[in-house]
Amino acid sequence: MPAYLQKRRRLWYAVMEIPKTVRPHFGKRRFFQSLNTDSRTVAERRVLPIIFAWRSEIAKAREEPNDDAAFFRRSLRNAKTTEHKHSILEQIDMAAWKIGAANVENIGDSPLGDPEAGLFYARATGQVVSFTEYLDEWLSTSRATAKTQNMQRSDVKRFAARFATVQAVIRPDVRRWVTTLMNGAGLAPKTVQRILSALRSYWRYLQSIGVADDENEPFSKLDVARQNNRTSPRAVRQPFEPNDVVRLLEAAIQRGDQQLADLIRLGMWTGCRIEELCALRVDQVKDVHFSVSDAKTNAGWRDVPIHRKLAQTMTRLISESKDGYVLSGLTANKYGDRSNAIGKRFGHLKTGLGFGSQYVFHSIRKTVVTILENAGVPENYVADIVGHEKTTMTYGLYSGGVSLAVKRNALAKLAY
Repeated sequence: MPAYLQKRRRLWYAVMEIPKTVRPHFGKRRFFQSLNTDSRTVAERRVLPIIFAWRSEIAKAREEPNDDAAFFRRSLRNAKTTEHKHSILEQIDMAAWKIGAANVENIGDSPLGDPEAGLFYARATGQVVSFTEYLDEWLSTSRATAKTQNMQRSDVKRFAARFATVQAVIRPDVRRWVTTLMNGAGLAPKTVQRILSALRSYWRYLQSIGVADDENEPFSKLDVARQNNRTSPRAVRQPFEPNDVVRLLEAAIQRGDQQLADLIRLGMWTGCRIEELCALRVDQVKDVHFSVSDAKTNAGWRDVPIHRKLAQTMTRLISESKDGYVLSGLTANKYGDRSNAIGKRFGHLKTGLGFGSQYVFHSIRKTVVTILENAGVPENYVADIVGHEKTTMTYGLYSGGVSLAVKRNALAKLAY
């Protein structure tokens, strides 16, 4: 228990930092108590009950439950010597006995025969482990973005609602659970794959720290059947008809939502993603084009011509901006995404006009591509305008892209 032991001169002491949130309650930064021994072996035996009591005090100050079993299990996992492990097991036996003694109803019954005491012992020794117990620990090792980590946390908790313990995770049951996600919950294959990816990663971490069995691979080779796009319209985003885009614009204006109307104008005359438009800064806009410099892919970093139908709106937005963004006044969510709230407003707008789940703001982008294709604009021109990867060897690997003048002439064919 090195983290809780400290030697001063000849004697060993128990030491534990108090979390900042409850320090005012205790009036000090740490707990500190002499163990009255110069023997490390004896100190390791004596320190556990003291730390156990301090943790209970902290949990009480926080007004939250204290997971004593998890504390003992972590201590057991971190023990360096056989003697230290035996000392911790003795403390677990004692704690389980106290739990059982409090529950015994009949004289002569063994406290260790109590179900609650038995469960505590099983959890404290690692025979039973809550599936989410090491979730925070795993996420703290991740380099993923905060948004991705939140999704991973949600995915693991979804799974834990069905499989409460690590020991309950059995491959046949996991396969049936995945089938339920696809058929019962109606999740798209891509979403299920994302969930399984998070679970595989978390399971590998549990294996690395000795919590999950190395031989048990419940998440490997779980093929997620591809849904037929024709029978699953939810999985396919559809383009709006050109006149429907105009209807959306007029509806936003009628509602008095100028900001949403401007977003639709920007989308219908550029084909940009909603995130790109909401992140567009005034200093990225030039006389006849603007630059997208924070895109999802390398192809997304591009110069986009300003369509003549958009020029007046762009000038007004720049002159009215109060925060340096073309779409001024948007609030960012906790991930720094400025498109979240206005995207929901668009969702309410299109739903009110009768458009289903296969129509989203991204559908306007599809409309732009469709109009340009029908106008005879070459595919590589359109790809450079909207920021798509070009898959051919010549254009995709060797070309630096078409010129701004070529893109401007191509985008001029966009009409509603």
